[in-house]
Amino acid sequence: MDERRFVDAHGVEVFGRWWPIADPAGVVLIAHGASEHSGRYDRFAGALNAAGFAAVALDHRGHGHTCDLEPRKAVTGPGGGAAVLDDLHELCGQVRAEVGGDVPVFLFGHSMGSLIALGYLVDRAEGLAGAVLCGFPADLGHVDDLVATLQGAADAGHRDEPVDVLAQANGPFEPARTPYDWLSRDPDEVDRYIADPMCGDDNPLTYGYLLDLFEALAPARTGLGSIACPVLLIAGDRDPAASMGANATQLTAALRAAGVDAGLTLYPGARHELLNETNRDEVTADVVAWLRRVM
Repeated sequence: MDERRFVDAHGVEVFGRWWPIADPAGVVLIAHGASEHSGRYDRFAGALNAAGFAAVALDHRGHGHTCDLEPRKAVTGPGGGAAVLDDLHELCGQVRAEVGGDVPVFLFGHSMGSLIALGYLVDRAEGLAGAVLCGFPADLGHVDDLVATLQGAADAGHRDEPVDVLAQANGPFEPARTPYDWLSRDPDEVDRYIADPMCGDDNPLTYGYLLDLFEALAPARTGLGSIACPVLLIAGDRDPAASMGANATQLTAALRAAGVDAGLTLYPGARHELLNETNRDEVTADVVAWLRRVM
């Protein structure tokens, strides 16, 4: 794995991880979730490498090594929410320059990363070979209400204050061993997340970050028909952050209605982090098989 940095169009230094291989059949860009970072995808990237795919990921604005605040918290910084998409687009350009235009490029987004991925697909993803949206965490039909709530908090002076959107998901599993049992049935994976100083409560989202992000994703609510590549949605049917799979089901139907080639897989009993779940090998194999099928 190579660690690389670039200064984006807004002057922010963005950190990334590259898992290159010789003569890849394709490259998978990874967009991580909220309050985590690209380093948590090393196992997935290794499996992609073994299957013949290179992998590349960045730490989104306000996350991982693209966060210089102390104490840590997620703010978007210069360029706002649109800059999160800009960074992904710049990374995609770097990948294409390195591997050549004939190598197919795919996008994998988890949770918040799946929101970012959807916005990218609608707005600027010409030439992508396909995208996988994992644990989609929003009902697009209720985004306007959410934006209004976030705007109200920002107007009241809370823009840069942390907002607790993670531990709230633990309700269906209470009484629980930890506040993050909703992430996975594997207790070791839950403990690794809690112990990571760049995850969870140690790197909370802010009201402003969510507001900026959802405002940047506004075109995705009406522009699904512009998506030109196949899309696979995957979720656990016991994932409270994804409405127990309902969000993925609704988005799949909306994509199909807009003429997009969209597939859906729901995993019985699985929770939010499918790549860290007890059935992660099954999930990874399914993703690899789909990538090969749509190349």
